[in-house]
Amino acid sequence: MDDVWDALETAVAAAVAFPCAGLPDDVVRARVLAVQSCLDRLRGVHAGLLHEAERRLLWQGSGYRSAADWLAGVAKTSRGEAQSRARLGKALGASKKLKDALADGSMSAATAESVSHAVNDRPDGASDGDVDDLVDACRGADPVDAREAVETWRRTFDGDSEHDAEERRHQRRSLTVKPVGDGMAQLTALLPEVRMRQVVNSISQAAGKPCEHDQRTTAQRLADGLVQLTVAHAKGEVKGGREKPTILITIGAEAHAGHGEGAGYTAHGDGVPAHVVRMLAEDALLQRVLTIGTEILELGREVRYATEAQYRALVVRDGGCRWPGCRIPAGWCDIDHLLAWEDGGRSDLDNLVMWCRHHHTEKHRPGVQVLGGVHDLRLRLADGTIVYCSPNKHATAPPGRTGPPGDPGGPPDAHRQRERTAAAAA
Repeated sequence: MDDVWDALETAVAAAVAFPCAGLPDDVVRARVLAVQSCLDRLRGVHAGLLHEAERRLLWQGSGYRSAADWLAGVAKTSRGEAQSRARLGKALGASKKLKDALADGSMSAATAESVSHAVNDRPDGASDGDVDDLVDACRGADPVDAREAVETWRRTFDGDSEHDAEERRHQRRSLTVKPVGDGMAQLTALLPEVRMRQVVNSISQAAGKPCEHDQRTTAQRLADGLVQLTVAHAKGEVKGGREKPTILITIGAEAHAGHGEGAGYTAHGDGVPAHVVRMLAEDALLQRVLTIGTEILELGREVRYATEAQYRALVVRDGGCRWPGCRIPAGWCDIDHLLAWEDGGRSDLDNLVMWCRHHHTEKHRPGVQVLGGVHDLRLRLADGTIVYCSPNKHATAPPGRTGPPGDPGGPPDAHRQRERTAAAAA
């Protein structure tokens, strides 16, 4: 056993001493991914050791309250990270399938930590086989997708209605304050997503829109808006919420009418149960974007910029940035003409898509070509890479295929999202 750890120490020391400057680009890329893979597997090893230390109560007598607390104190690392590592270790001990997925590289450590909550606190009625199925479903997923898969998986066992689930979230609400040093304090709010969106929209409205030469970051502007809102309240200038910031929510007509328990989604990607959408419509300025309608959404060459009606239709269709894997929601996206206005492009939905600012810039880089239309959108990058740009998974997809060739219509697999072929460069 000592030989293993000696070899590990030797390998790490050699890697630390290895010069990175001067390496070819492809070698740097390969080494970045290889080291990440090693780190993920080592985090699994570390989590297992920490769990064993907890099981043996090796921290007792040290003045600490748990193995994670002891690790954070002695190693001077983040307490939150140590607690997350301890949860992962417990889950790896309870699920061989999860341990194998992390060891063979089919799941990252961050994704395994997202799944660990379900393994450690499985709902009533969930068997070992059910947990194994969840782990298999999360192989290759990123942490955010894994958390969503866990939530969906839990709902198949808990038997809660959407009303019960929303009440449970409501009961978890909290607002805490803690000092962080240097005369600063941190305010942490835990709220259901749609309530948090209402709070953020109100703060943003109080902060006002950025003006010319405004050097503040978005986070700083929101902080100023929160202070401004409290100052206005202290002065008696808050009018009881009669002027409400708009929240744009997309929801299917059937779900909105109460036929089923489908969810709506805000322009920022927040999931909102149908019954909550109906409730909010009674006491808020709510723009409901139903997935049916009669608005005229084709403007040809008469209007250059997308109208509000077109924006809402794009929220429904695209759901956010179309670049694969990008999670920037619709509320932060630009609207782009696939065929540029300057080149004769029309301001019609069949020529408009949503990109975040970064990927909007990427789309307009020299050498990038648009392939297909909005319902089968692909970009050929300057190096020949084909990028499949399906709508966001929360979008209401139009009929027909939206993924790459051979895809049944859902989001393309990771290995097909960026496919380099000799034919693509031809």
